Amino acid sequence: MILQLFIYFSHSLTQIIKTIFLVLIEIQIMIKRFSIPSFSSILLIFVLNSCQNSSTAQLKTQAKYPGPVTSVKEEPHQYGGWYCPDNFGFVPVDIQQLSKVPVVNGRFPTKQELQSNMSLIDVDTSKYSDARVLKMDLPRVARINNQSLGMTELIIVIQAIVVQKDTILGYRFANGGNGSARINKVTFVSKDELAAMGSQPFYYSKSILNASTKDIWNAMRKTEYFKQLGKKFGKQEFFTSEWNSKSEARLSLDTIGEKAKGYVGMVYGNYYMQIDYNRNGFHYSEKMLMMENPKDKTTEFFFEGGPYPKDFEKQKLDLDNWVNSVKKASESR
Repeated sequence: MILQLFIYFSHSLTQIIKTIFLVLIEIQIMIKRFSIPSFSSILLIFVLNSCQNSSTAQLKTQAKYPGPVTSVKEEPHQYGGWYCPDNFGFVPVDIQQLSKVPVVNGRFPTKQELQSNMSLIDVDTSKYSDARVLKMDLPRVARINNQSLGMTELIIVIQAIVVQKDTILGYRFANGGNGSARINKVTFVSKDELAAMGSQPFYYSKSILNASTKDIWNAMRKTEYFKQLGKKFGKQEFFTSEWNSKSEARLSLDTIGEKAKGYVGMVYGNYYMQIDYNRNGFHYSEKMLMMENPKDKTTEFFFEGGPYPKDFEKQKLDLDNWVNSVKKASESR
């Protein structure tokens, strides 16, 4: 009996030690993942990493170059360029105007090219001596699935590297921002499919307002745009309330023909909004970022909406008028 109890408790202790060890590994992975010096990374708490299984055979490379490495790893990679949909250093781009997308082909980017948003991932070749560039024509349009949003997003691949038995792609979202993923999470769009999709223009505005974030919010809450958002998502009290930097709202909608998810709130001291709509399979988004400079009491104000494949000029006019009305009202305070 004593021997059986000893064996039982020894086994239990072994299981406890094993569990603690696994937890420590998970914590280490998470620390690596959140080590990027970008305030955007905090968005991972409410937006799931993009992921979609696809065949690497869709990537066509020249036969004389080594092909992509297919990895069985599922944990987050450690090479940089993670999910930052609010990084408007990568502005929205019409997928039919890839000639306007700066990119580095056939080699690793320089520091200056990384800072100029021509590339995304800075590979430390002294640490990863086996790292190499995957030879392919860039930029290329692809799709990536966001499981948290329950919808597929268009991306523009601007970098492809092979390092430590992984093939990592750096990309910019068509609607602005950036991210990276293993190659087996991405589905490339063929030339014929891309042509059939037609023009996909986005509205994008960047301006500097001589007003605080609080004044801008109080101006926006009186606009019809904010009133409609409150009505659509049942958040009238939030969208019409006075400024409160601690307030936030998570938005969700599931109706026939339209689903949506979004977030509005403070992220590392900056006000950010992102709403993604699935309208019968068509992905439409709206993003807003306010970055206040307390020294000169100005605020960088970013707004994105789209794409608008049918009535871009009308939508642009309406949104320009809205941005101008917010600017005028907030600066007059």
